[in-house]
Amino acid sequence: MRGWRSYRASFWLGVTGDVTWLLFSMVFFDGIYTRVGEVGGWRWPDVLLLIGTAQLIEGVYSMLFARNVKQLSSGVRSGSLDRLLLYPADPQLLLTVGRVDLRGLLTAVLGLTIVFYGLRVGEWRPDALQAVLYVLMVVGGVLVRLASAFLIETLSLVFVDIGVIRALQDEFFGYAAYPQSVYPGLAWKLVFTIFIPVLWMANLPVSALRGGAGVAAWLLFPVLLILISRLALSFALRGYQSAGG
Repeated sequence: MRGWRSYRASFWLGVTGDVTWLLFSMVFFDGIYTRVGEVGGWRWPDVLLLIGTAQLIEGVYSMLFARNVKQLSSGVRSGSLDRLLLYPADPQLLLTVGRVDLRGLLTAVLGLTIVFYGLRVGEWRPDALQAVLYVLMVVGGVLVRLASAFLIETLSLVFVDIGVIRALQDEFFGYAAYPQSVYPGLAWKLVFTIFIPVLWMANLPVSALRGGAGVAAWLLFPVLLILISRLALSFALRGYQSAGG
């Protein structure tokens, strides 16, 4: 009973923290756009779409994958990875699915609500093609988030303790709701699309929703990044020394 109470308290504390951070972001951007109207072609309704989409993607990732992916680094430290590698199944699959975090579901629902609110405030009526492309880009964003996290977790097979690196990655993704106009020049946009794929967390899906059909060309990137993460895990496991030596 005590364990259940502790879990429930931790769950609602986490939800409260997520909502507080979301409200802070909205107040922050609202204060900016109340004074300037738009920044680099992005208005307040556009930013609502960015905030909502970033929350939606992060929520889906947290709900389905976050707790599972972290089993890799924790398994290296505790030795439980050795047992998992004995199963007759794909290691990456075992480290990707299995656990579900309902807190992520609440985050995703809240994000989707903000997206619909942004569409209403902006008086947008996306057509079917734009809506389908947006959904595909959101799925792509979730896969990019998953693959990026997996690449970081794979480093634990070499460095063991990756807490700082993971925190740095989370910090980068925390800027997902910023309009891409804040990144100066094409070179930086490519950096934050490919190497540090922050723009995948909101800007690319929202661009699809705003009529930017050209972003469809990026849909192969999540698949490529997943394949890269699989190759990285396979390569790192070859040199992995089990907890038993």
